[in-house]
Amino acid sequence: MSIEQFKKHFDFTSGFIHFNNSGQAPIPDVNRDKVKYWLDRFYSEGAHCSMDGWGQTEVVRQKLANFIGAEVAEVAFFGTAASAISQAALAIPLQKDDEILTWDQEYPSNFYPWRIAAERSQAKVIQLASENWQTPAQKILDHVTPKTRVIAVSWVQFQTGAVTDLELISKTLRAQGRDDIWLVADVIQGIGVRPFHFHQSGFDIICGGSHKWLCSSYGASFMAIRHQRMPQLAPLEFGAMTYGYPDTEKSFSIQPKLTAQRYEPGSKAMFEVIGLGETLDLMSQVGVAAIFQEASRLADLLRAGLRSQGYKMFCADGPIVNFAADTTEKTEELLQRLQKNKVSCIKRGPGIRISIHGFNRDEEVARVLEILKY
Repeated sequence: MSIEQFKKHFDFTSGFIHFNNSGQAPIPDVNRDKVKYWLDRFYSEGAHCSMDGWGQTEVVRQKLANFIGAEVAEVAFFGTAASAISQAALAIPLQKDDEILTWDQEYPSNFYPWRIAAERSQAKVIQLASENWQTPAQKILDHVTPKTRVIAVSWVQFQTGAVTDLELISKTLRAQGRDDIWLVADVIQGIGVRPFHFHQSGFDIICGGSHKWLCSSYGASFMAIRHQRMPQLAPLEFGAMTYGYPDTEKSFSIQPKLTAQRYEPGSKAMFEVIGLGETLDLMSQVGVAAIFQEASRLADLLRAGLRSQGYKMFCADGPIVNFAADTTEKTEELLQRLQKNKVSCIKRGPGIRISIHGFNRDEEVARVLEILKY
């Protein structure tokens, strides 16, 4: 599938310009159609089709595993990425004075779980200053000490799109024999627009969600955890599905499943998961590398136009663009002007954040630059 064919699966008749894809992206037609199909089935068939629906969620688990470079047994579904991060943070064994390294600009959902984990165990959260909004992996590595037990970072930061090289962190620490350090990444700002492979990243756990760059609805978040780490990470929530299935006989001796499904205590958001599967198919047909190339090309066009108009830029490349005028008041006025003209965008960090996907178009970039002219 070409990138032009990919674009045709998204609606361009509404007059809206979807430039907040790192907040919430629109869904493609294949996602919409599949969810409508299953809604109609549940409307008419009810319980008679429920097992078919459950079967489809397992098909999507395999699709998601393939998409992120994991094994199917390593993937668990969650309602939100925050829930997935909480499962990791609150179940990793920590002791007094252990250190959790993270960035100072992490999204709250990748801060609070670690704060609570530290409070409960008397560990310490160490937030590293990200100078000029950058998040170089080497700075993380430079602050590793014998007390470091967790590195918890976002692969891509939500405010300016700064990237942390996960593979550099994992390879360096493994070469040093630091297998005692848990490596946990929030990947929600990259999966779907940047090529990624869980096993190649070398991280122990990644957490993500469906409603941003994966162009799906809310509710189909996930965690992937390396096989070797599962026995060390106990489930936080328990139900029939933790141990078996609804008809599995109850027992005082039965143990949680040996796969990541041990972290799923009960029912999943079936429609949301099934819809995600259709988007994954679509993205796989065009290829995430092609999506990233197109999104970056459009973002670079926008950057060039913004620079020519005299705006300040933050972070130099990638699909996320963050810019500001010379005063706070002017920046706020520009934000209101964009939103009034049906451009989805938001104030984040030092300026206005625009996040461009591979389905966006050149004429949308041109339209935004026209709106932003002084």
